[in-house]
Amino acid sequence: MKRHVLAIGALLLLVSLAGCSSILGPGEFDEDDLVGNSTYDWNSDVNATIDIGPSNFTAVYRVENRSTFDAYEEDGLGQEHALEVSTVRFRSQDGQELTVRNDSLSVERSGGRTTITLPDNATGQLAFTAPRFGKTFTLPTFVTGSYNVTMPESARIGIPLLGQVHPGGFSTSIEPDGRMTVSWADVDTSHFRISWYLQRDVLLFGGLFVIGIVLAIGGSIYYYRQIKQLESRRNEVGLDVELDDDDDPRDRGPPPGMR
Repeated sequence: MKRHVLAIGALLLLVSLAGCSSILGPGEFDEDDLVGNSTYDWNSDVNATIDIGPSNFTAVYRVENRSTFDAYEEDGLGQEHALEVSTVRFRSQDGQELTVRNDSLSVERSGGRTTITLPDNATGQLAFTAPRFGKTFTLPTFVTGSYNVTMPESARIGIPLLGQVHPGGFSTSIEPDGRMTVSWADVDTSHFRISWYLQRDVLLFGGLFVIGIVLAIGGSIYYYRQIKQLESRRNEVGLDVELDDDDDPRDRGPPPGMR
């Protein structure tokens, strides 16, 4: 009996941690984190403006006649995970800016998604901040249309083997601060993905490539010299004596006793 109770308790714990339990209720965020303090580009004229920083990213989405907005990310198996959003803001068309301390804006974690509740049939801009890691950035396209994604400082995508962008049909530009922005006029795929390298990586890989070439040439010269030395030694001990055409054994007739 005790074993069954423990199994049921473990199952309930796993379900609640996954955010799917109706017994423990939906996951909640810390209000101070949701209010937070971030700078957003409200003046952008594209549907989605994303700024990727060293450890997080900020996003501003244009929404139209929406009452909720689901924010999530997907792992390599396509499983959804709720985004750990912070500093959530909604800016209406008349310029009024709302936080979660306003009754018409709230955030909760439910299942594998973070649901942001907006004012009824809201039209305006929704912004939030979320953590990120590594040199690859992947995110579902929560809204369709035009996108601007500004990459971290010194990040580049120009070398195909080191930098990749999905979907295609994008353009790039360099901002006044030297950062690169990837832009799409119309994103209609389920997600977008950017893999980049840092400018210092090019110098590192270039240096390693040069060292590899030098080592390869040096190794070839070394083995060439070794082969020449072996040939010289064979000649010295008479192991590499060439036969003249007149000394071909086939021209000497039958062996003794058979002539």
